[in-house]
Amino acid sequence: MRNLVKKMSSLVVALVMVVGVFTCATVFAANSNVPSTYNSGKKKIVGQVDLSNVTYNNGQEVEKNGKLFYEGYVGGTVEASDLFEGAYDKFVADFKGQKEPIKRKPYENLVMFDKGEEFPSIKYTVKFPKNFVIDENAITVSESTETIGKIEKFYDKDSNSVTFRLFLGTWNDYKGFFELYDKEKGTAGHNISINIPYSVEIKDQNTTDLGTISSDGKCELYKYGGWFGYGTKIVNVTSKPISFHVTR
Repeated sequence: MRNLVKKMSSLVVALVMVVGVFTCATVFAANSNVPSTYNSGKKKIVGQVDLSNVTYNNGQEVEKNGKLFYEGYVGGTVEASDLFEGAYDKFVADFKGQKEPIKRKPYENLVMFDKGEEFPSIKYTVKFPKNFVIDENAITVSESTETIGKIEKFYDKDSNSVTFRLFLGTWNDYKGFFELYDKEKGTAGHNISINIPYSVEIKDQNTTDLGTISSDGKCELYKYGGWFGYGTKIVNVTSKPISFHVTR
C-alpha cells in the first residue's frame, strides 16, 4: 500500500510538471519581417514582437555656419499584416469560439481598454541622448490600415524622447478588431510609418561615437466590469528593445 501511494504521488508530480510545461510553452509566429513569440496560456494574450527588421537609422555629417553637425533620421515602416500576425494566430488558436470557464461568456466579445477605461492603444517610445536636438514639428506619422484609427505623437523634453500612441481600430472587442485585421491579412499596402529627424553638433573632431538611440513599445489592454469594476489585464505585448549606435 505504501509503495502504491508513492507511485501515485510520483504520477501526480509528473502530471503537474507536464501541465506546467504546456501552460508555459511559447508559440513562435513564422513571419520573417516581424518575428514574434506568444505564450500559450488561455486567459491572456502575452508575447513579444521584434521590429528590428522594419526600423532604420540613417544620417550624414553637415557643415553649417562653420560648425559640424551629424543630421539623421530614425523611424520605421511596418505592414499591419505583419505587425499583428502573431496576435491574430494566438486569437484564432485560443480565443475564437471559446468561452470563459465560469461565466461562459465568449472570449471574442471581450472589449479592450487602456488602463483607466481609455481608448485601447499601442505606445512606442524612441529615446535620444540629451545633446541630440529633435525638431518636434518635423516628426511625421502615417497609417493606411483599418487596424489603426489614428496616431498621436508626444515629445517629452525632460527625457528627450518621442512617444507614439497608435489607437487600435474603432474601440472593438477581440472579434471586431481581428475582423479588421482579417480583411488585410496577407496583403501589402497597409503600412504604419513613423520618422523622426534629429541632429547633434560634433564639437570634438576625434569623437567617433555620438550616442545611442533606444526604442521600445508596449500594448497593455484591460477588460472592465465585474463586482468591483477593477481592470483585469488581458493583453500584455511588448516589443523587443532596439538600440541604434550613432557613429561617424
